[in-house]
Amino acid sequence: MEEYDELSAGPVDGTINLSHNTWKILPPELNNFSLTLLHVEMSNNQLSCIPEAIGDLIMLKSLDVSLNRVRVIDRAIGKCIRLRQLNVEKNRLACLPDELGQCVLLEEILARENNLSTLPQSLENLPTLNKIDVRNNELLTIPLKLCRVPTLNELLCAENPTLETAPQNMRGNSKLLIWCLEMQQKFKDVIDPKTHQHEELQRKSTALQRNIRLAKERIQQLESEIEKLEFERPDDYIYLKGRVTDVVLYVFDKIIQLWDTIKNVFVAWWNRRQTYPLY
Repeated sequence: MEEYDELSAGPVDGTINLSHNTWKILPPELNNFSLTLLHVEMSNNQLSCIPEAIGDLIMLKSLDVSLNRVRVIDRAIGKCIRLRQLNVEKNRLACLPDELGQCVLLEEILARENNLSTLPQSLENLPTLNKIDVRNNELLTIPLKLCRVPTLNELLCAENPTLETAPQNMRGNSKLLIWCLEMQQKFKDVIDPKTHQHEELQRKSTALQRNIRLAKERIQQLESEIEKLEFERPDDYIYLKGRVTDVVLYVFDKIIQLWDTIKNVFVAWWNRRQTYPLY
């Protein structure tokens, strides 16, 4: 067959083009050219997945599997550290592997017209990422820290009706969208520490209430013992009374220390609560 002839001939200028055929799997013969194969073009076939063997193509710079039926990309793609362009447009992907963040030279991700609901957080670690096209998917959110990728110029996410991260009127303007992500990230940087402080304050308050309850129970127990011994054993009564006094003083000393700590945390949290991010 003609496609097998081209495959057996090997790469031409580093490229193997098997587009517009009926391939259902990534040909295992590609591994024979792992040291010379730079570009694989397999658009318009019947591929259902990108298998683990993709990780053997260590010299790969571009992979085009658009117009297929791909549902899964194996995480071994993270071994393709020279990959610069990934084209998975018009497939059936529900997610992209987190290991894409290991492809440190990746510049373009073309993934429009899939079923993507989210993007990997690891994309924020790609220092040369220039373009992400995820139009016409089912995205709910976009990683906010993408705004901190210095080379990112195009972020295309129109026609995602369930997207919550950006208003509808910003999705067609990459610069405006990236600015929107940046503002949300700045706000998150301010709010998250305050939320953690508030949660810590609640935990300390709960611990204080528990200590007070235990102290009251112990005091009641000692008082009950004292009442029984008050007339029968004066020596024991004096001893236990001294113990009660010591316990009460110790408990209330700890309560006062804990209360001062909580009060200081609350005052600091309240003061910082007045600080808002500068937009």
